[in-house]
Amino acid sequence: MNFNQILLILLCISIISCKTDKVTDEKKYDKPIDNFQSIIDSIYKSNPESIGIMAHIESPKNGISWSGGKGYSDLENKTELIVNQPALIASSIKTYIAASILRLQEQNILTIEDDIAKFLSKETYDLFESDGYDFDSIKIKHLLSHTSGIEDYANKEYLDWVDKHPKHRWSRKEQLELATQVGNPLGKPGHTFSYADANYLLCTEIIEQATKKPFYEAIRTLLKYETLNLNNTWFPTLEEKPTNTLELVHQYWTEKNWDSYNQDISWDLYGGGGIATNTEELAKFSYNLFNKKIIENQDVLNLIFSKIEISSGKDNKYGLGLSETEVKGLKAYGHGGFWGTVVLYFPKLDASISVFVLDRNQGKLRSNVLQALVTELTAQLFPLEKTVVADNYELHQVKKAEATLILYPGGGSTAKETKEEFDILTAARANNISVLLMNFNRHLWIDEAKTKELSQELEEIYSKYKLKKNDVFIGGMSIGGNVALTLSNYLHQEKTSIAPKGVFIVDSPLDLYALYESSIIDTKNPEFDEERLAEPKGIINYLEANFGQEEKLLKNIQEASPFTLKTRYINIPQLKGCKLRFYTEPDKQWWKENRQTDFEYTNAYTLRKISEILNEKQWMKFEIIETENKGYRANGERHPHSWSIVDVNDLMMWIGG
Repeated sequence: MNFNQILLILLCISIISCKTDKVTDEKKYDKPIDNFQSIIDSIYKSNPESIGIMAHIESPKNGISWSGGKGYSDLENKTELIVNQPALIASSIKTYIAASILRLQEQNILTIEDDIAKFLSKETYDLFESDGYDFDSIKIKHLLSHTSGIEDYANKEYLDWVDKHPKHRWSRKEQLELATQVGNPLGKPGHTFSYADANYLLCTEIIEQATKKPFYEAIRTLLKYETLNLNNTWFPTLEEKPTNTLELVHQYWTEKNWDSYNQDISWDLYGGGGIATNTEELAKFSYNLFNKKIIENQDVLNLIFSKIEISSGKDNKYGLGLSETEVKGLKAYGHGGFWGTVVLYFPKLDASISVFVLDRNQGKLRSNVLQALVTELTAQLFPLEKTVVADNYELHQVKKAEATLILYPGGGSTAKETKEEFDILTAARANNISVLLMNFNRHLWIDEAKTKELSQELEEIYSKYKLKKNDVFIGGMSIGGNVALTLSNYLHQEKTSIAPKGVFIVDSPLDLYALYESSIIDTKNPEFDEERLAEPKGIINYLEANFGQEEKLLKNIQEASPFTLKTRYINIPQLKGCKLRFYTEPDKQWWKENRQTDFEYTNAYTLRKISEILNEKQWMKFEIIETENKGYRANGERHPHSWSIVDVNDLMMWIGG
C-alpha cells in the first residue's frame, strides 16, 4: 500500500477557497481538419529530433478522410516531405497477407484449418522436415498467429549481417533456409507464441500454390486493389512503381545509421514485409477490410480476430495478422512495422488511423501522434455537453449520456491529478459516459455524518446538471476506494436515486485493522531507520487516537473499515447485489525492493484474502482483477499502486454490460 499517500491524511490540512463553478461549453469545430494538422505541427515542433511525421484518418461514415504531415522525406538534402509520399510499411503487411488467405477461404480454395503441407512445395516441405518440423500438424492458422513453433531468422544476428551487407539480394528460399538453421522447433503447434517473419514467408508460398500466381500479383487481385483505388500500393523491385506515384520517402534507423535507400529491400520483402504505400491507402485498406469491402462474408472476416489458445496459458493479443491493442482506452486492431509505421482500426470510432514516423527509433513519437489524433477525433465525434470545474469536483458531461462514472482520488490527490494519472476521459466520451471527478481526498474512512454529507453533495450535482441517475458507477483509488465503498453502501441502504449499479476500487487499504497490524510489525523491524519508521508510527498514532487501543481499537475500527479480516466482518452488506470489482497488482518483488514490505502486508494480499471471503459468502457479482506489470505513473515511474492497472476499455464494457 502507498503509505506516503496515507500520511498526507495525517499531515495535510485542506484549504478550500470560495469561487463560482466554471462551466465551459464544448468548443465548436468549424475546421476540424485544421485541428488534425495542428496536432502534427505541434508534435513535430516539440520534438526537434524528429525527421518526418505522416498520418491519415479514414472515417467515411463520419465524413472524414484526411492526410497530413510535417518534416523531411530526405534528411540529408532537407527535402520537405509531400503528404502522399509512399513508404515501406514493413510488418504492417501481415494484415494484408492474412486478409489474402481469408479471401481464399471465402472462395472455398482453402481454410485456415488446413495443414500447410497441402499448399507448400516439396522443396520447402523437405527443408523443414529435415530440421524436425512436422508440417502435417501445422495449420495455416498457426502461421498467421505465430503459434507454429517455427523460430525466426529475423533476429539480432540477421540484422547485424544486413547491417554489414546492405546490398545483398535475398531470396525467399534463402531466408527460409536460414529459418531452419537458427534453431530447433520451439514446440508443437499451438504450444507457444513466437513472432516470426518465417511464418509469413510460408504464407506467401501458400498463396502462390493456391492461386498459381506470384504472391504479389495474387494479393493485388484478392484484396481488390483496383476496385478500392489502391493505386499507390506495390511491392518495390517485384513490381513496377505505379504511374504517377511519388517517390518513396527515406526511412531511417538512426541508432545504426540506416537509410532505407542504402539497402536492398529484399531483406524484408517476401511477406514479413515488402509493401510500399502511403498513409491514405494504408488507412483505406484497413477501413475497407473491417467494413466488409474486401472480405464480404462476416463469418470469414471474424476469423481474423481469432486468438489461438497457447499451452503456456499466457494472454495472447495477436490474432491472424493483427494485434489487439488500446489507445486512450479505445480498443483497436492493426499492425505496426519495423520502419515506424502503424495502422489501427477503431470500432468505436469507425475509423482507421495510419501513422508513419521516419525514424524507427522514435516509437514514442508514433505513439504520441496516435494518442493525440484519437483524442481529437473522439472529441469531434462525441462532443461534450459541458465541462464544469468547481471547488469540490470536475464534471465532464457528454451529450447523450448512457451512464455516469464518479471517481474518488487517492490520498492528497485532486480531480486534476486523477485525470493525469487515469487516462479515461477519451474512452468515456466514446462510450457516452459522463465522468464526475471528485476532490474529496484526505479520508481513510468516512463516518455516518460525512457519508450523509457526500450523499447530499452528489444529489445536488445530479439535480443541478440533470445527470442520468439509473446507471451510476463509483470508483476510487487507494483510500478513495474506501470512500467509494462506504458511500455506495449508504446510497443503497437509503435507497437513494443514485445508488450505484457498480463499484470498483484500485489497490485500496480496505482493512484498517490489517493496516494497523502491519504498521506495528514495521516498528519492530531493527533494519528500519527513523525515516522508514515515521510512516508506520504515524499510522499507529492516528488510528489509536481515533479508535482507541487494543480490543477497543478492533471493535471500533470494525465499524469504520469496509472489511476486517480478523473478525471476517463485512461492513458493506448492501453491495452484495451490486457489481463489485477489486483491482490490484501483486508485485511481491517491487514492494520488497522499494518499500521493504513483505507481500503479506500489502493491499494486494489483503484484497486477495477479502475476495476469498466474498466468494465463500457467494457474492455473485464480485470479481478481483490481479494485473501484471501494468502499474505505471503518468511520468513513467514503475509503481503497482497506480490507476494504470485498470484496463480502461474493459472497464467501459463492465459499465455498459
